[in-house]
Amino acid sequence: MQRQATWRLCAAALAITALTACKTELGPGDGNGGGPNPKPYPTLDGNAPQSFSLSGIDGKAANTAESFDAAVAQDANFIAVDLVMSKDGELVALSSPDITDITDVSSRSIYANRKTVRLIDGQSHDGWFASDFTLVELQSLRAKLPGSSTPPGNASTGRILSLNDVIAYVKRQRKTVGLYLQTQNPTYHSQLGLAMEDKLLAAFTAAGYTQESAPVMVRSLEVAHLKALRAKSQVRLVQMINGAPALAPNGQILLSAPYGQPYDFTLAGVSTTYAQMVTADGLTQIKTYANGISPWKPYVISARYLDKNGDGQPDDLNKDGLLDYRDREMMPPTNLVTLAHAAKLFVHPWEYRNDVTLLASDFKGQVAAEYKLFYEVGVDGVFSDSPRDANRAR
Repeated sequence: MQRQATWRLCAAALAITALTACKTELGPGDGNGGGPNPKPYPTLDGNAPQSFSLSGIDGKAANTAESFDAAVAQDANFIAVDLVMSKDGELVALSSPDITDITDVSSRSIYANRKTVRLIDGQSHDGWFASDFTLVELQSLRAKLPGSSTPPGNASTGRILSLNDVIAYVKRQRKTVGLYLQTQNPTYHSQLGLAMEDKLLAAFTAAGYTQESAPVMVRSLEVAHLKALRAKSQVRLVQMINGAPALAPNGQILLSAPYGQPYDFTLAGVSTTYAQMVTADGLTQIKTYANGISPWKPYVISARYLDKNGDGQPDDLNKDGLLDYRDREMMPPTNLVTLAHAAKLFVHPWEYRNDVTLLASDFKGQVAAEYKLFYEVGVDGVFSDSPRDANRAR
């Protein structure tokens, strides 16, 4: 793989600064999906922030019609869909190339001999992989919730869908529903001879998704993949910004592998981290190939533990004997939204959940309070497991 163009390096840590007021401008943010705009918002286009469903909501297996039905019922502006590649080069709606825990493949004795070990983004996985199955074989399986041993309720529940199936699904809806596609592990697939770009673009052409205004967006953690798409398409592209799943006690985003930088950067020997990508210079680079960014939400506002008694241990703020997000305090907003909007990039953070253990102490168990705080900062949309609540908080 060719070395990526050198990025100008800035300080890796995001400055924690009070957000200054930003001028709203017309842009491709699709603010409120065409509805009324009852009040001004500090979004890129001045419209209300949008709601994007997660790929699995309402207790339904991810990327299934059942989950999509729930998203439509909750008036999500866009439905999130994950994509991987099958052995025969078809785009399939699955959340990982490793299908061991997201399908019932382990219970299918006919496929027992396909269990193997693969490296995905430098990490070893032991199980079954979509790239070893044709689309027809994958569709003989059923999707399930991770960690669940419960089989799907009936033969039609949890059906695995191709991208063409998903496009047909949204086109059947009475109202326009957007697709927010996340391409999983593009480099991994390319290394197997299963490059995603041309297949994705062919599906867009067949569906009539050729312009920036089309009801589709594509996000990815990798850069070369998005640049390849931009060279051939005008649909909206979104650079995801990752970090290690657990925050440091002081609210710092940790950048340990494989979460610290795009995997194509790792292979190319490029040192730029995700934190450097969301500096002013990094965002200027992103604007050359993308329309927006989709950061993990602590990049916008993080949360820290407190140690008011000075004993060197985080305080158990709610006195429940546990340490979780409810014992953290929200920090001042970073300048990320201001910088992104200055670069004409919209900001779509992830992920917001109706789980009180994931709400900082500031919100007192009220999910609406978290949405409102991020809306006040100016985010242009949020990925949520409850689009209805995200909408109500606008």
